[in-house]
Amino acid sequence: MQAQITKKIDFSGQNLYIGLDVHKKSWHVTVLSEQICLQNISQPPSVEALYIYLTSRYPGAKYYSAYEAGFCGFNHHRNLIKHGISNIVINPADIPRSNKDSHYKTDKNDSRRIAESLRGGFLKGIHVFNPKQEEFRSLFRSRLALAKDIRTTKGRIKSFFAYRTIEVPEAFIKNPKSKQYITWLEQLKFSDSNATYHLRQLISRLKFLHEQRRLLEQELRNNARQIDRELYNLLLSVPGIGQITAIGIMAEIGDINRFVHFKNFASYVGLIPRIKQSGETERIGSITYRHNNYLRPLIVEASWQAIRADVAMLAYFQEACKKSNSKKALIKVARKLLSKIYFVMRNRKKYERGIA
Repeated sequence: MQAQITKKIDFSGQNLYIGLDVHKKSWHVTVLSEQICLQNISQPPSVEALYIYLTSRYPGAKYYSAYEAGFCGFNHHRNLIKHGISNIVINPADIPRSNKDSHYKTDKNDSRRIAESLRGGFLKGIHVFNPKQEEFRSLFRSRLALAKDIRTTKGRIKSFFAYRTIEVPEAFIKNPKSKQYITWLEQLKFSDSNATYHLRQLISRLKFLHEQRRLLEQELRNNARQIDRELYNLLLSVPGIGQITAIGIMAEIGDINRFVHFKNFASYVGLIPRIKQSGETERIGSITYRHNNYLRPLIVEASWQAIRADVAMLAYFQEACKKSNSKKALIKVARKLLSKIYFVMRNRKKYERGIA
């Protein structure tokens, strides 16, 4: 009896589009050719496993893949590129979806939607930082998380006092960061030992978090000077920009030259309005909901300081207040401040105050 000989199909010259729905324990993979869906599978969470599968089932093809930005960062992207798979990391909000997709969400549908959008040319990859810049950004974001923990702990101390109807001195309400406030807290004692122990635990946590933040900020400053000391000092010349804000700008933006126009930069930060235009009707709404969660709040907060520090920014704010309320005027100031930051970073020139 003659042995049956099977011959593998050669996919040379063909393009395959792979949609990856990435999870911690598994990946859901959809493989499309130019015409049909070839496969829809679940596999171990490994680039190597995907590469072996593709090269064994579809040898010779050109592989194009995409996955959503999320918890796994850019390491999978770099590994896919290393294995010869042309990959992009995408913003989840940029994936086209129907109303049915919104109500019937599965891993299979998610990976299929990514693959179909990739094949149709509807997806654009986000900027991928190099490993050093990515770690610098992660370090900065951990500082913001630490600041949030400090606010939470202070809130618990306030709740501790409110529950026991204890009045906090007015001076400490206005300035809860002072060392005298910590000293006052440590001197408090209660008739019930459990209450005293509870407060001591909160104080200990608050002091620990403050020390952690101090060390982290010192490390961030050292990193910023090592990466680009000149740019760091130039950013500090902008009114309203302090050390942490300057570090945040450097960490979240990376290379400013990737933004060809200021409007691209403003869109990335999230300081552009929402626009609805149809026919002859055009409505300009409030500020866009799409923004950098870490950078936009820093710029808006810095705008208050810029108004106080620069007479030109103050004049601009006062003029804007005549046309709208103070909140909308502040957003306009934030956009103006962002344009100053863009100019300083692009041209490597120190900011000059008082110039409109």
